[in-house]
Amino acid sequence: MDKEIQMGRKTSFLLFLGLIVFLPSMIWAAETPTMAIEEAKFAIEQARKAGAEKRGYDDLAAAKSWLSRAEKEYSEARSFFYRLSTSTTQKAKEDEIIYLAAMAKIKSMTAEAKAKKGATIDEIEDTQKEVSNYQNAIALLNKKLVEAEKAKELQAKAEAERKEMEEAKRQASEMEARKQRELDEAKKKTAEIEALRQKELEEARHREAQRAAEREKELAEAKQKAEQLAIQRAQEEAERKAKEEMLAGERQKLAALKEKTEALEREKAMLATAGKIPNVTIKTGEKEIFITILVIDLFTPANELKTSGKEILDNLGNFLKAYPNNKVIVRGHTDSTGKEAVNQALSEKRAQKVREYLVAYQDIQPTRVTTQGFGPSQPVTTNATEAGRALNRRVEIAIQTGE
Repeated sequence: MDKEIQMGRKTSFLLFLGLIVFLPSMIWAAETPTMAIEEAKFAIEQARKAGAEKRGYDDLAAAKSWLSRAEKEYSEARSFFYRLSTSTTQKAKEDEIIYLAAMAKIKSMTAEAKAKKGATIDEIEDTQKEVSNYQNAIALLNKKLVEAEKAKELQAKAEAERKEMEEAKRQASEMEARKQRELDEAKKKTAEIEALRQKELEEARHREAQRAAEREKELAEAKQKAEQLAIQRAQEEAERKAKEEMLAGERQKLAALKEKTEALEREKAMLATAGKIPNVTIKTGEKEIFITILVIDLFTPANELKTSGKEILDNLGNFLKAYPNNKVIVRGHTDSTGKEAVNQALSEKRAQKVREYLVAYQDIQPTRVTTQGFGPSQPVTTNATEAGRALNRRVEIAIQTGE
């Protein structure tokens, strides 16, 4: 028996090492998305025939989930509007589909291997631990690839914001220079008008002795010109104030843009930190970051927290403690199987259990965390397949990033 256990451990280690070494070539083995999806379907069927539905159910379900995502992306890639996108975008989409299908194929191969080695695995507990470590390595690779894509998107977005801010600075500088030129011209014009007025007054005084009869007329004319000059000065002053108000408005826009850039940087840092949590999916929304955990990774069939689920929540708690000022909403979702009222209560119960764990075991302030249950009302994919229902059974943690 000891000899069989040693042989089983050695075989499991070689299987895990082989998958890690040849993982890159397996991911990109298929040349087209169609080939990748067909290979994944064939691998799932082979795993099923090998008995994976009994001995490798989790991996087979994961493989079907990966395949479902690949088929969904493939369907979107064949849409009319997507075909109008650039070749670079299309190539990125094809690579993503190949990757998703390859992950489905890998999970199917894992399920098939587990099924074939079922009798030995039931006797060797250490082998189960090694297979679990292999699955974690695959999940980590998937997370890093997703993080890389999100980092590229955030970098491109930050670069666009930076260029927009630089353009705003340039426009503000040009407006400041234009305002200064206009002020200089107004001063020059005012001086010229003042000199002309003084000249006319002096001429009037010089002629006063000779033209006593015309004095009143000339004074009236001088007064009229002075009033016109005053009106003109008032108009110029109003124009100057209007320009200053416009410049102040531009400065306010620049400050708002700077604040938005800083908010994006904070959100980028939060995404980078959240991306380190294993077995979760990260996405961003309008002033929110969503961390999604599948129920299969979080709860037992009796709706109690798994040991692995608690580890996920421990990592989530560490993340939330790093950002203590952000409000948190825990949202429970179910598939459409069963009565809607039962599913509604179940979604609320799951959300509440996650909140209770974070408050009790991770010292998260109770006032920070609220819960919501949506039952089957907000599916992320179809409920017609088991893979789709597995994706719809989830808990979403929404972290507020803005007012």
